[in-house]
Amino acid sequence: MRLIRSFWNWLGTFFHSIRFRLTMWFVLILAIVLTVFSVFIYFAQARDLQFDAVRVMQDKFSRVQAYFHSAEWQNSNLTPADVPNEQTPLQEGDLLILTDTSGSVVQNWGETLAQPDDLINALVTAASQRRDFTVYEKTVAIMDDSQNQTNVEYLFIITPVLRGDRLVGYLIIGSPSQLNSQLYRLTISLLLGSLAMLVIAFAGGLWLADRAMRPVRTIAHTAQNISESDLNRRINMKGRDELAELAGTFDAMLSRLQAAFDRQRRFVADASHELRTPLTIMNLEVGRMLSGHRSSGEYQHAMQIVNAEGERMTRLVNDLMTLARMDAGQTILQFEDLDLSDVTVEAVERMSALAERQQVRLEMRDLPELHVHGDRQYLVQMVSNLIENAIKYGGPNQTVQIQTGLKQDKATLRVADTGPGIPPDHLPRLFDRFYRVDQARTHHPDESASSPDGSGLGLSIVAWIVQSHGGEIHVESKVNEGTTFEVSLPLSQ
Repeated sequence: MRLIRSFWNWLGTFFHSIRFRLTMWFVLILAIVLTVFSVFIYFAQARDLQFDAVRVMQDKFSRVQAYFHSAEWQNSNLTPADVPNEQTPLQEGDLLILTDTSGSVVQNWGETLAQPDDLINALVTAASQRRDFTVYEKTVAIMDDSQNQTNVEYLFIITPVLRGDRLVGYLIIGSPSQLNSQLYRLTISLLLGSLAMLVIAFAGGLWLADRAMRPVRTIAHTAQNISESDLNRRINMKGRDELAELAGTFDAMLSRLQAAFDRQRRFVADASHELRTPLTIMNLEVGRMLSGHRSSGEYQHAMQIVNAEGERMTRLVNDLMTLARMDAGQTILQFEDLDLSDVTVEAVERMSALAERQQVRLEMRDLPELHVHGDRQYLVQMVSNLIENAIKYGGPNQTVQIQTGLKQDKATLRVADTGPGIPPDHLPRLFDRFYRVDQARTHHPDESASSPDGSGLGLSIVAWIVQSHGGEIHVESKVNEGTTFEVSLPLSQ
């Protein structure tokens, strides 16, 4: 029973497979082609055979007519033995019947009909209605020497016998015909040949479909064996056909998935690390204060550290929530016509307090009127993050220059600092989440919330805002000379 159940399951899977359906479509199309071809061959061959049969009867009629115009026919019964040469009017199996106008047999030669009256009456009736040369095909019963009847297919020609202008009778010439048997054999041959070709086509089509679908099975097998922890497997199918293109697309999708999972793991690890550091500091400070009696100054200092770490965690969680909403597509932008210079001035005013604490001078240069179509809140956040990044990493007693302009029919924003700069190998990953140039730098518990230690999410948010507004962002940096961020946004129509 297990074998029978397995066989039926395999049979059901096979009948529902694409290769079986492809094969059946191929066989169906071939069957239609073979049917049309066979019908054409049958009718063409039937026409040729009929033409040959008519030509043979015309020749036979000509010989009989020539013989009756000679003087020999009065002393002969027209059997093949009587005239043995090639001009013999009647061959083996032929018959010749002379009738009067009423259809009564006057004289007959050759084979003997078992029931000649029905045949003669039918032929005489047909001849009286037609005046052209016509060949009739009929099945008649022939008497042999032992008085046994045999049904034989015959071709007949009936022609009127005239004496002057007066009809005196009819002359019927009959000859055995192989037309129906030939057409029957042709039909059987075409049918068997077509069936054999369909069987071969089914087997060959199934083999070809199996070979064609083998890459699909490889892709399916690879997809089944891939898990979240094993995304480095690839199909690596060679070729230039559609299946190779599909395999290449599948490999590219796996690469994107692997990169996405890697970013997710790195994101979770970095987020855990960023949250663990302030929590550890807070727990250490609280534990130190609870371990014994402390002065009011020590309690105040510990509370300042806890408050600073709480603010740092709040900013980190807010940035994480912003990125999560952005990734989930839950961020709704309220687009309106804005002046990019006004947005820049607002962001500079917001960051002026931080710049003053960090002893950084904000210098606004050219700010022409540039109309863009965007969300004011997020554009202000974009400019603020760039200025904050320049303040934090530019260093004290430095200058941050902010200016807007027009470049290649696009509104541009430039934020430049005169800080230590960024090494070239760090620039490609500068907008990755939690990526910081100085990976070795750790947060000190005595640093305030406004210290230069960032979470590495600000530039990621900036990149998302720029892309959401259809713009581009570029960074140029030279070590010990400074860093410049340039944002390009399309102008409002």
